[in-house]
Amino acid sequence: MSMYDDLLAEYREKFDREIFPLLISNELIHKNTGHVYHSFQKRIDRIELQKVSIENKISLLKQHMSNGNQVGDFDKSIMFDLIAMFAQGMLSYFEIYKSCLKFSLNFEKLGIVKLDPGYNEMIDHLGDYKNNGVSVFHKAGLRTFFNVDLRNVLRNDSWWINNNFEFTYEEPDGTEISLSIGELHGELASINSVVLGFTENHQKNSDAELLE
Repeated sequence: MSMYDDLLAEYREKFDREIFPLLISNELIHKNTGHVYHSFQKRIDRIELQKVSIENKISLLKQHMSNGNQVGDFDKSIMFDLIAMFAQGMLSYFEIYKSCLKFSLNFEKLGIVKLDPGYNEMIDHLGDYKNNGVSVFHKAGLRTFFNVDLRNVLRNDSWWINNNFEFTYEEPDGTEISLSIGELHGELASINSVVLGFTENHQKNSDAELLE
């Protein structure tokens, strides 16, 4: 398995074990909307092609580094393309997940009144939800796992590439965050795992109900 596959499996296990079962047991998602995911497949196929291109560019970078060279000496245009592809791929997964939540969440139970709520709003309502007065999720942990801040940066196109060729942005408190190629790889695997975990688990859950 590649490093990306290892990261994907790690994040997927956490989602499958700690998050999705709580969505089901607390009836926070509707069970009969699994069919909507078929419309996402062409978008997911496109991202898979992007990931092949990303891996090819990473291979070139690794070869460059293995010869004793520095990252700063690597082809600048390839580095720019690589970082931009990471950003676009992550945003695509975030937007697919936003659509998943919009189609599937039980808005009434979560107290969501808007017909088209934003990503932040849906995650925050999940984080605020209580069952018999007890919080179901740790809100800050949920926002971190679903990486709300990074999604906002990508959605608002408020990132740049610093002098070290790192993806860089400011957090709401003004703290500057820089992500290396390796860290971007991890972030892509994280949101990739959420999309896979949600769609596959929800589809199975919907199919099981149809068979009952």
